[in-house]
Amino acid sequence: MWALTKDILGFTFDGDNKTLWLESPKREALLTTLKQWLRQSRRKRGGIPFEEFQSTISKLRHAFVSIPSGKGLLSPCNTILRLQPQSVYLHRNKHLQQAMADCRTLLRESTTAPTKCAELVAAWPDFVGVKDASGHGVGGVIVGENKACVPTVFRFEWPDDIKREIVSDSNPNGKITNSDLECAGLLMLWLVMEDVCDITSGTHVALFSDNSPTVSWVERLACRSSLVAGQLIRALALRLKTMGASPLTTLHVPGVQNAMTDIPSRSFGIPAKWYCESDDALLTLYNSHFPLPNQRSWTVYQVSSKISTRILSVLRMKLISLEEWRRLPSRGKHTGVVGSPTSDLWEWTLTYRMPRSNNASEASPALRQSFDKGISIAAEVKSELRRSVALLQPLARRVPWPME
Repeated sequence: MWALTKDILGFTFDGDNKTLWLESPKREALLTTLKQWLRQSRRKRGGIPFEEFQSTISKLRHAFVSIPSGKGLLSPCNTILRLQPQSVYLHRNKHLQQAMADCRTLLRESTTAPTKCAELVAAWPDFVGVKDASGHGVGGVIVGENKACVPTVFRFEWPDDIKREIVSDSNPNGKITNSDLECAGLLMLWLVMEDVCDITSGTHVALFSDNSPTVSWVERLACRSSLVAGQLIRALALRLKTMGASPLTTLHVPGVQNAMTDIPSRSFGIPAKWYCESDDALLTLYNSHFPLPNQRSWTVYQVSSKISTRILSVLRMKLISLEEWRRLPSRGKHTGVVGSPTSDLWEWTLTYRMPRSNNASEASPALRQSFDKGISIAAEVKSELRRSVALLQPLARRVPWPME
C-alpha cells in the first residue's frame, strides 16, 4: 500500500511522479539485443534469424505499452514480418536499420524521461484539427474545444516535382499516392498545432481527415502498404513523444462533409472561384464562407519553408534522423491581425459540414433542410467522437481508492 515504486505486469510504476517504464531486466535484455543487431549491421556481416527477429519485435510491442508513440517506429518491421524471410539483414534495409536505432534510443531514455501516465489516456479533445489534401496542396483549420486557441486556417501548395509524382489515371507510374499526400497533410496539421495550441503533457487532440487509410494509419501508428506513409507516421510518432500528448483521437470525415477544408486545400487556382493570390485574399474568402460567432475573425497561418522542406523530404524518400525530428526549426507564424483565442468552437464548425450555397434567392425550405441536415451530421459526429474516446478510457476500479 505504501510502496511508491512497484513492478506490475512487467512495468515499473512511480506512484509519486505518476510515471511508468519497462522493468529493468526486460529493458536491459532488449537494449543488448538491439545493440548486437546494429553492431552486426555496421560490419555488414550475417543476418538475424527470422525467429529471433519476430520474438524481439513482439517484446518491443509489449515495451511500447509504456511508450505509445514507439509503435510508430515499427512500420518497416511489419513489412519484414509479413514477408517472413529466413534471415533479416539490417544493412540492406536503411529504413529498418533506422527503426531499430530509434527503438533503442527510446528504450534507453525511458528511465531518465519516463512516460507520464496522463499520456496514456485519451479524453474529450482540448483542440481539434481538420485537414484536406488534394493534388494541388493541403489546407486545414484548427479550433479550440476544452481549451482556447486562435481559430486558424492554413494552406500549402505542393511543389511541381511532387505534383509530377502523384499517381493518377494519366500518371500510373507515379511514386506518391493520394493517401501519402493526405498523411503528409496530417503531419503538417500537427506541426502547425504544436505552434498554435498550448500542447503540454497529457493534452488531448482530435485530428479529422477525409482519407480512410490515413485515419487507420494514425490510429494504429503503423502502415503496411506505403513506405512513404510509414516514414510520415514515424515522424508524427516522434513529435507526439516529444510533446507528451495523449493518444490522438482520429476520425474519418466523408469528403462531402469536409467543406471547411476544401477552400484552403484548393485555393491555388482550381477551381477558379476559390483562387486566392495572397493570404489576405484567403482570409477574406474564408471569413465570408465561414464567419465565426460573435464577429470574431479567422487568422491565417503561414508554414515556414524549413518545416515544409522537412515534410517534402519524406515524400522524396530522404532519411531524416530522430534528432532532426526532435529539434525542429521555426514552424511558421500567423499573418496579419491575430484573432482572439477562443474555445468551444468545434460543435459550431459541425454546422458547416455540408457545402453552403451562395445563392441568395434559394428557397427558404431548402435552406431549412440544409441546416437540419447539418445539425444531424453534427450529432452523428459528436456521438462517434464520444464512442472513440470511451474506448480509450481506463476501466473503473472495483474498489475505489480512498479520497484522502
